[in-house]
Amino acid sequence: MSKKVIFCTDGIFPYTIGGMQRHSRLLIEALAKTSSLELIVIHPHKEIVFDKTLGIREISINEIDVKKNYLLECYKYSKRIFSIVKEHPDAVIYSQGLSVWYKCSQLRDRLIVNPHGLEPYQGLTKKDYLMGAPFRLIFNYIFSNSRFIISLGGKLTDILKSNVNDKSKIVTIPNAVSAPDATLLKSKAEKPVPIQALFVSRFAHNKGIGVLMDAIAKLSNKGYEDSFRFKLAGKGPLYEYYTSNYKFNNVDYLGFVDDTELEHLYADSDVFVFPTLFEGMPTVVLEAMAKGLPIIVSDTGATAELVDKTNGYLIPKNDVDALTKALTNFSNLSYPQREALGVHSVVKVKANFTWVKVAKKHIQLFDSVM
Repeated sequence: MSKKVIFCTDGIFPYTIGGMQRHSRLLIEALAKTSSLELIVIHPHKEIVFDKTLGIREISINEIDVKKNYLLECYKYSKRIFSIVKEHPDAVIYSQGLSVWYKCSQLRDRLIVNPHGLEPYQGLTKKDYLMGAPFRLIFNYIFSNSRFIISLGGKLTDILKSNVNDKSKIVTIPNAVSAPDATLLKSKAEKPVPIQALFVSRFAHNKGIGVLMDAIAKLSNKGYEDSFRFKLAGKGPLYEYYTSNYKFNNVDYLGFVDDTELEHLYADSDVFVFPTLFEGMPTVVLEAMAKGLPIIVSDTGATAELVDKTNGYLIPKNDVDALTKALTNFSNLSYPQREALGVHSVVKVKANFTWVKVAKKHIQLFDSVM
């Protein structure tokens, strides 16, 4: 008898853009390539998403209408999913975010939920925290009716432990990327100044774009303007504001970049900078590590699982001075010291954060449910 897993998600990259949607695609493909599971994927896309040779069965349902009340739409979406999963009583159910919610108490013995970044529990202000209250209530209900809850690690595990009565339900499985190219462990030619610093994200308050801008201004005032070239890739609600009001001689606003352009940016950069205010386990940080870059990132979510003094700087969130100091300290390192940080990034990824390793951890979890 084959082992059946129903994977439930509100979207698959690139048809839906987002970290959870990218995680859905890459995890499903890794599972299909490394196991004999019977995989059924429920998603909202009319297109066939996956290569037919992977043997994945796809079931398309009506998508969430983002123009309407989001929570109500999520509830309706989960109701559509329930109508399908109830017809497969022998299957393990894997839910991304709020995908499985409706009547989840009937699925509790075989439901695994991955809440990812737990944003409703990490409100930056009192207003944010109040707005997240309905989401916390719903997640807590789902957690109480799940067999297992996946934590990406770090501070996210602490959040779950504070909100889940049965701590044995919590299982740590990190995010992942493709295995790094082995040639990245070989020495590269030294690059001239200025240091090429890369930021890749949406231009949104929670991604720390304001912290980065204030740090760039401080560096200029301290005489470091010629020491750095900042390349900022991405768009978002604050893009026009910052491009209009923060004009620095050493900053390039690149807007949206595709995967090919991003590959070139990683290759041409010396350090990856991400002063985010709250996260899960950010894919962009893992991607930068897999490309051999030292990392400067805020200590939030599961970033402490990725970065320490061996491969970069883990700084307090929302701390302009800490970011400024990390950048100046990096600029004062010798080239071999910078290169060593990048090599350790690659070593960390290969040891713990490849899709092959993460897929195997999921399969072990599925086996324990079955």
